[in-house]
Amino acid sequence: MIFDGFFPRAASRQPAETPTLLFLHGAACGAWVWRQGFAETCEAAGFPGEAVQFERVVERHPAGLGDYVAQVRAAMARIGGPVVLVGHSLGALVAQRLLLEPQVKGAALLAPVPPEGLWLSSTRLALTDPSLWAESARMDAPVGQADPSLAATLFSPAMPVAEARQWLARMGGESSNALLEAQGPQPVPHGWVHGRPVLVLGASEDRLISHDAVQRCAMWHSATPRFLPGMGHLMMLEPGWPDVAQLLVAWLKGL
Repeated sequence: MIFDGFFPRAASRQPAETPTLLFLHGAACGAWVWRQGFAETCEAAGFPGEAVQFERVVERHPAGLGDYVAQVRAAMARIGGPVVLVGHSLGALVAQRLLLEPQVKGAALLAPVPPEGLWLSSTRLALTDPSLWAESARMDAPVGQADPSLAATLFSPAMPVAEARQWLARMGGESSNALLEAQGPQPVPHGWVHGRPVLVLGASEDRLISHDAVQRCAMWHSATPRFLPGMGHLMMLEPGWPDVAQLLVAWLKGL
């Protein structure tokens, strides 16, 4: 497991119990998605953290979601203190599986894969837009081989096309096992069981994680979802990402 960018805790500004943020990226992405300003904004507001890079091959086999969960547990063990998980898409699903861990004080879920998995969203996408479904199902293709047309799927119309394709060129290489497992229901504890505060953010222009999937995820955790207008699936890279970061910071301060 690789930790891409540790943001040092500033002792002069940080109470001893201020949690460390663990940023968990989505499918076919990497820790780099958080390093374009998003994580730095949280650090500047007083919340240091780490962006975790999931290892997609474990013992020469494609990693499963359980391997990703274990990698986050290893990061928490090394940190030692309280953490708040900040997960996007598939990373948000991994975060949900960890909500009973004693170190976890809460989780922020951005465009999350819901606890039931992706089977319903994938079926709907396959029926309504087969070509898009086929392209999105190829997230295990090597980095740089994604179809350029996916840029319009992952980003909102507000994202400049050249910039969207620049990010798309860095995507790919997801574990086929993790993608397959994510289609089905997951061992995610219900909100009344884990009792942690959960922030759920959806994107109004998201073509991969539907509004009803975000709503079901929020209901599972006894939370109220908030949908961000004009945002696409990769909201931490969208032109309006500072607004998303500030929403997260405001929620963190409420903890």
